[in-house]
Amino acid sequence: MQDALVSKNHEVVPFSIRYEQNAATPYSSYFASPIGAPSEVYLRDQRRTARSLIKTVSRSVYSFEVERAIARLCSKTKPDVAYVLHYLRKLSPSLLVGLKKSGVPIVVRLSDYGMLCPQAHMLRESLPCRLCVNGDLRPSIKHKCVQGSRVASTINAFASWFHRWRSYFDLVDTFVVTNRFMQQQMLSAGYAENRVRLIPTFVNTTSFHGCQAKEDYIAYSGRLEFIKGLHILIDSLVRLHKSRPDLAWTLRIAGTGDPGYVHSLKARLQASDLAHRVEFVGNLDQQGLAEFVARARLQVIPSIWYENLPNSLLEAFASRTPVVASAIGSLQDAIVDGQTGFLFAPGDAEALARVLATALDTTESELTGMASRARTLAETDYSEERHIKALESLLVSVAHVS
Repeated sequence: MQDALVSKNHEVVPFSIRYEQNAATPYSSYFASPIGAPSEVYLRDQRRTARSLIKTVSRSVYSFEVERAIARLCSKTKPDVAYVLHYLRKLSPSLLVGLKKSGVPIVVRLSDYGMLCPQAHMLRESLPCRLCVNGDLRPSIKHKCVQGSRVASTINAFASWFHRWRSYFDLVDTFVVTNRFMQQQMLSAGYAENRVRLIPTFVNTTSFHGCQAKEDYIAYSGRLEFIKGLHILIDSLVRLHKSRPDLAWTLRIAGTGDPGYVHSLKARLQASDLAHRVEFVGNLDQQGLAEFVARARLQVIPSIWYENLPNSLLEAFASRTPVVASAIGSLQDAIVDGQTGFLFAPGDAEALARVLATALDTTESELTGMASRARTLAETDYSEERHIKALESLLVSVAHVS
């Protein structure tokens, strides 16, 4: 994203939290301090000290440190417009206040549903839920939706109530969403249509381009977390193996994530005697990931949450690899069942097993047709050029510059 904007002669000034993993930048001295240690990027990695817990709560509500830090950066660099991502829980809306006090117009790209639901992924007891979209957040407390904890759920709900009471989200000039489902949720929550702009994510069609030599494996690439539904995939493969032992398949899983969840997945495999047919390949660099996706017969996205147009979907499209995905959120909008991929009922391992059997039985010529149509979508609807042109037009209009 940054490189693409720079190539269009835009100057990009980053602002973030000071993590050891950050790319080098001359602006890092303006960044906000981390909640935990500088190496602890994800909340699950943070050691539970009194300091980190207090800071986690305060960052969920408001941070004067963040407000001052972004104000200093704005005073130094005089930006025309701010493009904000992933700010709500670790930086808080104090970021918006600091920008607005500095006279900077604000565009916020939404990556999850944290503005609408304290749980952020809109899950209740591991199932998709829209109870809080209408503005009443009490169900999230009643059902302990955040980390299965009433305390954590109450803190997140209070933070959301506080932000709304203080009208912090009114400071945002325009929200960018990547898919129609999220756009509809924002409109259902009462946000004006002219403040919600649909700009789909893009994929690098040069790096992800596909290959002729397909292999007989099913691929998964992405974070290894509960919301991604890998347990559903493994349960479906157990069913598939019992009902169709004639089918040849292996599953290769790329990525890392929650260690406890990964351990539970491996335990399921050992219990079902399928561990020899599943390989965890770990993190891959871009070249390795591109080859991994391109050589797969199928890519599976078994998510149980309302997915926000994941990179794994678009990378598979660009790589000419048909996708089997949950019919949920952005996935059901992006995939035409039987034309650019296969859809199944989310969370239903039996349904996924049936769809996988269908997909594995599909002829090479039919799969090639699907792959070709998916590649065309990657080159058109999800191209970098189209994305940057739309984003550039929006940022320029919000900044009121030529």
